[in-house]
Amino acid sequence: MKFVERILNTLSFGEKWAGGICFLLLTLLMIADVSKREVIDKVLGWTLEATEAYPNTGVAGLVGDWSVYIAESIHGGTSSFLEWLGLGGIIWAQKLSLYFMLWGGLFGSALASAKGSHLRPEIADKVLPKAILHYVKIIEQWVISIFFLFLAYLSVIYVLESISLDEVNPVTEIHLWKVQMIFPYIFISMGFRHLCYGIFPSLIPSDINEATEALELAEKELSESNSGGKH
Repeated sequence: MKFVERILNTLSFGEKWAGGICFLLLTLLMIADVSKREVIDKVLGWTLEATEAYPNTGVAGLVGDWSVYIAESIHGGTSSFLEWLGLGGIIWAQKLSLYFMLWGGLFGSALASAKGSHLRPEIADKVLPKAILHYVKIIEQWVISIFFLFLAYLSVIYVLESISLDEVNPVTEIHLWKVQMIFPYIFISMGFRHLCYGIFPSLIPSDINEATEALELAEKELSESNSGGKH
């Protein structure tokens, strides 16, 4: 069981880093997109205007023709660079940001599964006898594992179909199956994790039952206030 626990911890560690890198790249792309639109475009535009107006200034006549040649060279280079770069935001950066957001969110979903922080109905915790709740949780892990492994199977079929169709994003020119590969991995990861929980129930993380905890806290405070009022 220690070996399985070590595997799950390593899996969570890798997914935590992968998700963090995705959101880091997402942030950098957003910064680059805004900087391109709000800073670089304005600087290049100012450079074009300045180099275009320079030959007609008194400074150019004073310095000499060689400075005019340099200004025209800078103007031509800047114009070509701006034409290649384009005006406005970085279109491919916006598309890649969506991909990184998707990947980061899915890695986060796997981590939430590892920590037992997924939302789930809690009515059974109140209705069923506490003596059988342990067995219910084990069955729950098996059902969840089968569900995710089935989704992994469907996602593999989906990715294979995408490969056969050779679908490519027209903006980023990235084959879509490379983006979609995250789905089989995440579903296999979550299915494997819950399968391990079903086999080794002691590895099941404690549920973060915020709703239940809030109700119990409210009931406790109400009970204390009622007992205080009687005194």
